[in-house]
Amino acid sequence: MIAILAIGLVYCIGLAHHWGPLSVSGKLQQWLGQPYPEWRWRNLSILTTAKLLCAPFALIVWVLWRIEKHASRTSVALFLGLLVLSNYLFQSLGMLADHRGMDLVREIVLSPGATSYFTDATAIQHPLEWLRHFDTAILSKHSSEHPPGPVLFYYVFVRLLGQVWGAMIGGCAVGLLGSAGVLVIYLFAGLCTSDWRARITASAFYALIPSLTLYFPEFDQTYPILSMLLILCWVTTLRGGGGISRFPFCTGVTLFICTLFAYNLLSVGAFLTYYGIYWLWREKWARTAWSKLALSTGITFAVCAGLYGVLWLISGFNPITSFHHGLLNQDALAARLHRPYGIFIVLDLYGFLLGAGIIALPILLLELQDLWAKSDSRQTELALTLIGLATVLTVDLSGMLRGETSRVWLFLQPLLIVPAALKLSRIPRPWKLSIFTVQWLIVVCLKARMSCLNP
Repeated sequence: MIAILAIGLVYCIGLAHHWGPLSVSGKLQQWLGQPYPEWRWRNLSILTTAKLLCAPFALIVWVLWRIEKHASRTSVALFLGLLVLSNYLFQSLGMLADHRGMDLVREIVLSPGATSYFTDATAIQHPLEWLRHFDTAILSKHSSEHPPGPVLFYYVFVRLLGQVWGAMIGGCAVGLLGSAGVLVIYLFAGLCTSDWRARITASAFYALIPSLTLYFPEFDQTYPILSMLLILCWVTTLRGGGGISRFPFCTGVTLFICTLFAYNLLSVGAFLTYYGIYWLWREKWARTAWSKLALSTGITFAVCAGLYGVLWLISGFNPITSFHHGLLNQDALAARLHRPYGIFIVLDLYGFLLGAGIIALPILLLELQDLWAKSDSRQTELALTLIGLATVLTVDLSGMLRGETSRVWLFLQPLLIVPAALKLSRIPRPWKLSIFTVQWLIVVCLKARMSCLNP
């Protein structure tokens, strides 16, 4: 634990003094001959940022203290509510560290460069007609690579509140939805443990990951919710007893929502595939297991296809040609950005770890060591952890989602955060609070010294 604290503190000192290797943007600009948007230096006051972010951290400390002192399971709703509030305060109060304050939320949402969804939403006159021609629509940068969901989300706010307040309230709503991930990760951690205190610790650690604070207000904050629900429904489906439960239908609905908002969420299919293989092995490749897997898969795709069929009947939206159109736009952008495989195979993992807080990795390694030593009694947790890591490595090695991974891979963060948090839940309280404090310092220093999102 001393080594973990030392890594975190040294990292914070390096950030405070603008230590070159911690920011890759300058070197990449030299190597690639073009600007790199992620992790650029800036010079906000660390002390001011710490003061602003002190109150939400105090809420987390109070929750961690209470779950070990006379708290009962009936208090879970209170604890989770406070952690959601804490995360949202991290996002909103963190904006005040910048001289533009909360106006920066509106500027980011209105910016066609930072996030173009609102820009394209303002041009919609007839949403059903717009959906009908979505596969051939001329859209801005981010919108052209995504399904129509994010643009339609902002269209609602444009219609209800106009452009000025629609941008502000819509951006704040995105941040609040991202904070709801604190609730979902409590359910997600239940795949590994039934200990409610360990699951609350996972929610608390998730509330402190830097990417949720640094990328407010970006839709990427909300995507971990969808990836967790997809995995949760699928694993619960296969774990269930005989017959088919409601969960394959829930998986189909979740898959529909995922593909309506972000195509990159389809890479979660790697986890679903690996878990399916593991489950078949656990079931000794029995014929009944194969039948259940095939039937569950069929129901999932049938429900998703059925919902798209309804959408097509209502609006004429063609999901297949829209998906192909998005892939073509993404390939064209990737060619312009020129992100060499050999360089980014390492840098993408680095960005992903920075988005989690750099100390999440050594904590995870300690958890893997414990799981390996007790593999007989904690086989399920070990399997889920290894499958999660294999999914992250699959996404990295495939090269499907290159660059800006502290944001683009945010939907994969629960696969790292949950096992690390479960390790934290089993250590003595002084060590736990010390590690959470260092994680908070990392968030403070990253917010003050690194610029990740600008209009």
